[in-house]
Amino acid sequence: MKTDIAILGGGIAGLSLASFINRQSAILEINKEVGGLSRSYAMNGVDYDIGPHIIFSKNKQVLDMHTTMIETNRIRRSNKILYKGRYVKYPFENDLSALDPDERDYCLKEFLSNPYESYKPTNMLQFFLATFGEGITRLYLQPYNEKIWKFDPACMDTQMVERIPKPPAEDVIKSANGVPTEGYTHQLYFHYPKSGGFQTLVNAYRDRTLAKGHHIHTGVQIQRLEQKSNGWIIHTNDGPWEANQIINCMPLHELFKLLDATDEASRHLNSLKFNSIYIILVQVRKDNIGDNFGIYVPEKNVIYHRLNKLNFLGENYQLPNGQSTIMAEVTFRPGSYLASLPQSQIVDQVIQGLVAQKLIDAKDIIDTAIRYEPYAYVIYDLDHRRNTDFVLNYLAGRGIYSSGRFAEFEYLNTDGVVERTLKLADRINQGIQK
Repeated sequence: MKTDIAILGGGIAGLSLASFINRQSAILEINKEVGGLSRSYAMNGVDYDIGPHIIFSKNKQVLDMHTTMIETNRIRRSNKILYKGRYVKYPFENDLSALDPDERDYCLKEFLSNPYESYKPTNMLQFFLATFGEGITRLYLQPYNEKIWKFDPACMDTQMVERIPKPPAEDVIKSANGVPTEGYTHQLYFHYPKSGGFQTLVNAYRDRTLAKGHHIHTGVQIQRLEQKSNGWIIHTNDGPWEANQIINCMPLHELFKLLDATDEASRHLNSLKFNSIYIILVQVRKDNIGDNFGIYVPEKNVIYHRLNKLNFLGENYQLPNGQSTIMAEVTFRPGSYLASLPQSQIVDQVIQGLVAQKLIDAKDIIDTAIRYEPYAYVIYDLDHRRNTDFVLNYLAGRGIYSSGRFAEFEYLNTDGVVERTLKLADRINQGIQK
């Protein structure tokens, strides 16, 4: 079997890239269904993602493309932080009046008189202190980020947060006085597929790819990559493929299992850190979440860091009779204590948390499910940039492009992935090899 370009991985990166390029290509995907991290699944008639993956972007080209490729619902954001049993509107600094008076004043005064703001931050924790002050950092930002990353923010760099703007002092003062303000206005409205979950957008890219004459092969297990003077031989369970060029859209850690890499490149690769995730679904007859979508949970004694109420996404994501589907997210580092717990215990701890936070009553539970995803979040530790650049430059030196969250080892949302594949496709279409 021969192809001009072999795309390794049929997630949103591989599918979108193939749909943009003009050279003949074949996508090789290990799973029986395409989509990768963007796949959707179903539980009792309700479609759900590993997320969910909402559709929004500052990039108008990408946003317009995604909202015209499929039919979507346009939804106004309603995200809250569940802090000490009360809802605080997201982001935290825009609703300080929801706090107890002592904590409200602590956050406001430390923001207005901030001894850290003149320092140039060199890690995530320093960025939070310099940008938001001690109060907002200690009460919410630090515990929440410790929880989601399972990594000390003092040992993470600023790449994840440096794009967060410092809120105007007048907005923080208004928020402390109970005057509503909005943060992150570009996310105030988002889109979501009208039905079928995010898989609907995945399938639209799949259909575009096939319509352009490219090939998609699923259930392909790549066993080894062999570099030749004029291209590559890809050894698979279905026999060898010959390709002039390889574009990697699979996780770097999986790719390196197939390559004869140098010890130095392997050492940098093995230093790249990431989190896995459990997605836990709890369907209940009723809940106390209200008409909210995302709930951020900094509470250390609760296992999940975020909840999503899928009813919020539209009528096609709702159970009959006002019943609800709640999604909980639990991150963990491979090899950690949390990774060693049986999945049944993870589900039990999620239910215990929902009951303890008075979001559900245990007697109202209809059904539960859990799904595991090994590659979920890139961790921007202090050595991330150095290690990532070395690995990607090493691959580029061997003529391998990389595209996608874990192929580039960057925390990219779907819109960010597609921005990158558009640029990469332009280079490929122009015949640039490296």
